[in-house]
Amino acid sequence: MSKQVVLLDVVCYIIFPLVVWYAARGHIGDYYAMLVSAVPGMVYTVYRFFSIRRINFFGIFMIANLVIGTLLDVLAGSALQMLWNGVYYSVALAILFLATMAANKPIVLYISLDFVEMQGANRQVMKQRFFQKDVLSLFQWITLAFALRDLLLAAIKAWLIVRYGVEAFDKARILRQAISWGIYGLCFIGFARISKLINAGRQEQSSDDFETYS
Repeated sequence: MSKQVVLLDVVCYIIFPLVVWYAARGHIGDYYAMLVSAVPGMVYTVYRFFSIRRINFFGIFMIANLVIGTLLDVLAGSALQMLWNGVYYSVALAILFLATMAANKPIVLYISLDFVEMQGANRQVMKQRFFQKDVLSLFQWITLAFALRDLLLAAIKAWLIVRYGVEAFDKARILRQAISWGIYGLCFIGFARISKLINAGRQEQSSDDFETYS
């Protein structure tokens, strides 16, 4: 992750929500303070969507995630229910990740296809390489890491809510981002390995082509 992305994550997902939470809850109540605190994250997500400059799988996933999350927050009706909805949604996301693994079409693979295509690569060629057995296996492990992240977040959130009630809001925010960054770090290792395998495959193919034409 670039320093700019990390900084924006910290501001939009941690600093601003916590500032609003502590400053506004005494005036507008816990529930509305939570709703207002989510605005920067929503704006940031929309900004990321438009920065992609095209409608692709990743963009649709981002917006769908934003819309569903916003609806769950608005329809919650109370601060405590809003926190519990976050737990249920984390479990639902984990199930989605696991379902794509079971179908042998890990969602992270398709998101990665969008990124390599935006960098100028041929989507169909890269898709064939991504579905090679050794590369696909790594995408499965990375997708599993994201599923485990959401299950871990759900468990921690549930424990915090049971123990602290609505006071779990700030603790859950900080832990969520810390766990997410930890998972991103592990996944980066997996992506580096995938890149190495694909580059090795390209070199091998180039060598074969050279021998064919020699």
